[in-house]
Amino acid sequence: MAVVKAAYHHGDLRTALIEAALEIIDEIGPQGLTIRKVAHRAGVSHAAPYRHFPDKDDLILAVVERGFELLDEEMDRARSAAGSDPIAQFAASGEAYLDFAMSYPAYYRVMFSGDLLASKGNEALRHTSAASFVRMIDDLRMAQDMGLVRSGDPTLQAVAIVSTVHGFVSLANDNRLDQVYGGQYTEKQVRDFVITAIFEGLGVN
Repeated sequence: MAVVKAAYHHGDLRTALIEAALEIIDEIGPQGLTIRKVAHRAGVSHAAPYRHFPDKDDLILAVVERGFELLDEEMDRARSAAGSDPIAQFAASGEAYLDFAMSYPAYYRVMFSGDLLASKGNEALRHTSAASFVRMIDDLRMAQDMGLVRSGDPTLQAVAIVSTVHGFVSLANDNRLDQVYGGQYTEKQVRDFVITAIFEGLGVN
C-alpha cells in the first residue's frame, strides 16, 4: 500500500499521526512502532502525539479502528453492488475483504497483531474486531435458514473461513506463496481456489 505522506503542517494532527504510524508499520513492521518515531515522521515534537494518544496502545488502537472502518466500508460497497442474492452478497464481501487485506497490508498487519498491546489494549482490540466477525456469523445463520449453506454452528464456520483467508493473506503479503506451491500457480489462481474451497466447505453449489 502506498500510504499518504504524513508530514504535518496544519489541520488534522490525529489523522497525520495515524498515517505516520502506518508508514512506519509498512516499512519496519508493527513491532518497531514507537510514539517518538511517529512524532518524527509526522514532523511534530515528541510531546505532540500525547494530545491525542496517551500511550502507544491508544495509537495502535486508533490505527486498528480506522482499518476496520475502511474494511467495513469496502465490504458494504461490494455487498450493495452484488444485488439481492445473499450468496452473491456474501461472495462479494469476501472478495472485498481479500482486496483490502492485500491492498492495505500495513493496516491488515496491525489489525491482527494483538500481541503488540498490553492487556487493556487487547480488551479494546477484541471489541473493535468483534463487529465484523459477528456480521459474518449473522450472514451464515441467515444463509442456513434459507437453505443456501449446510447446517452447522455458524460461529465455527466463521472461524474456519477467517482462518483460511488469514492464512492465505499472510502468505501472500509476506511473499511466501511461491515457497508453498513452487511457483506453478499465479497468486490469482491460488486465491480463486481458496474462495472456491470455502464455498465448497459451506455446501454452496
